[in-house]
Amino acid sequence: MEPTPRKNLREEQKILTHRRLLDAAVTVFTEKPFLDARMEDIARAAGVTRVTVYAHFPGKAEIVDALVARVYGVMGEAYADLAALPRWTPGAVRAWLDEAADRWREMAPVRRVANAAAPAALRSLGDGRAQYVEAHERYVALLVGHPARWRGVDPAEARQRALMTVLQTESFFSAWIAVEWPLETADPLRLLADSLCHLLTPALENDNRP
Repeated sequence: MEPTPRKNLREEQKILTHRRLLDAAVTVFTEKPFLDARMEDIARAAGVTRVTVYAHFPGKAEIVDALVARVYGVMGEAYADLAALPRWTPGAVRAWLDEAADRWREMAPVRRVANAAAPAALRSLGDGRAQYVEAHERYVALLVGHPARWRGVDPAEARQRALMTVLQTESFFSAWIAVEWPLETADPLRLLADSLCHLLTPALENDNRP
């Protein structure tokens, strides 16, 4: 006898409810300022009881924490995809950027809400900084995690190149997609791809040596 399927079903339902509540929170925080929004509003938007909301989140601050974590998680998936490419070439980097842009577009509403609510939701600046640093350390570790790709490069330089790659990608997508900064170039990602390839030059050269 194996009772695990019932348990797994409960866990899946819990995960689905968690996601549903976060989606509802994005809707509510988009319509109302963070301080004005109530847990009851989120429950109503999700079609659940207030008790269900509190079963997942003690308060609104924890909801914002989860939204920020969702954004960091999606970004982490994108950098994991870049790290997993068999070879880094200009064409591969550009193709990765096209896919990453789609991820950022999907997360743009969440990011706007999280950025707006974070100052009021964070219990301290240290909490936000720690969350930011932890996430970006993961991204850097992903990009420098292929030793042969960075052979002959000082590890400190490799990490800085990886960090600058992450920061350029993040800041550009934040301005272009999340803030909707108008750009007049026909292909905004071409210049970003050129910039990233310049930062990743040693790794690209190693990947493309015979």
